[in-house]
Amino acid sequence: MATKKKYPEPYRRPDTNIYYFMFVGKDGKRRRMTTGLTAKEAARDFIRTFIDEQSAEATTLCFADYAAPFFKAETCPHFIRYRQEGKSIGLNHLHQCRTLLDKHVFKDPVFPRLAMAKIKRGDLLDLRNRLQAAGMGVNSLNKCISTVKTILSEACFRGDIDNNPGSMVGNIKYERQERGVLNPEEVGRFLAFLSSRTARIKAEAKDALPIKKGAQESRRSLDALQAVRDEALIAVLFCSGMRAGEIRALRWSSVDLATGRCKVIEADKGKDGIGKPKWGKTREIVLAKLALDRLKAWKDSLPYEAPGDYFVFGTSLGKGLGYEGLHNVLEDCIKEARSEDIIPDDDRWVSPHAARHTLNTNLLAAGVAPLLVQSFLGWSSAEARILTRVQAIYTHFQLLRVDDVAKAVDMIYAPPKREAAAKSG
Repeated sequence: MATKKKYPEPYRRPDTNIYYFMFVGKDGKRRRMTTGLTAKEAARDFIRTFIDEQSAEATTLCFADYAAPFFKAETCPHFIRYRQEGKSIGLNHLHQCRTLLDKHVFKDPVFPRLAMAKIKRGDLLDLRNRLQAAGMGVNSLNKCISTVKTILSEACFRGDIDNNPGSMVGNIKYERQERGVLNPEEVGRFLAFLSSRTARIKAEAKDALPIKKGAQESRRSLDALQAVRDEALIAVLFCSGMRAGEIRALRWSSVDLATGRCKVIEADKGKDGIGKPKWGKTREIVLAKLALDRLKAWKDSLPYEAPGDYFVFGTSLGKGLGYEGLHNVLEDCIKEARSEDIIPDDDRWVSPHAARHTLNTNLLAAGVAPLLVQSFLGWSSAEARILTRVQAIYTHFQLLRVDDVAKAVDMIYAPPKREAAAKSG
């Protein structure tokens, strides 16, 4: 089998004596170029020089040097290009990718020193094998290789390398932990459990004295205040379907405690700060009475007058609840509820976003129209998403009838009825 020539052969067009040649550009497209010469050997020398210069441009930097500015907001060419094109890359994602580079890729004994132009698909697979042998988890490993692939893709896009060696490298398969969905009875028992939990902690705090000298509040009193907040937080989470960033950015000025109307107009985006909700979709919802009553109790228990711009679930200094703080509150309460057999102690992962999945599934199972549910949950286009891919992620049910969302939430998450006392003989 004949080997492919490295240098293209010059040729003449019918209407001229000048030699031309065809070559494949770094964008993968075939191009025609003139040598400007009429002598064939001189044209061949021109072609050799041109092709060598094109190849030489991509061999000057090793991976470590080329990747040095990546995933830093001020210098990352990929991040800057995406932002200029109106595409979104969060600073949290940027930070995570940079951490993977510094902690794993740059410490590899081989890959960082490879010349960018000479990196092959096998080199990327070898890197993956070494990281996996070192004990890296599958999920982290896929993210790490994806970070490297982003750099190689950007280099190819910019013409700094001739091809992208990471283009056909896929992810290692793993069993992804699915978010758990609670049924209506479980949510009702969980919310009722939180109420009894708050009452118990408040009773324990009654007449409690501060342990530390000079302290104005006892530890138990502070625990009681936090229990009221946690109960309201979880009730709003399950009854509103707000995303974690939306509920953390919720301000008192956005909530009308008299009517239950709540404006979801902001979201905490981590290192990107406070911005609009996902897809830029703001919305106004009505809080179910189950959430509204608890929210009123939380505001009434505040030891200070909260200004309108203070976060609903923030601190007395106006600082918002952090990402881990929200997850820890729900995780601790779920763990406690499971220990008391309120919720089955199974493998379901009940995260803050699982509350959103739960509300979507239970509302549709109760017969609320998907247009109404999608608008309530703040999807970008309710009309275009009926039973589409996005809908399939959240539910397995079909709709039955149209109903008011807040009333439906109160109905399906109602506290369990007490069993009637046994009749005496």
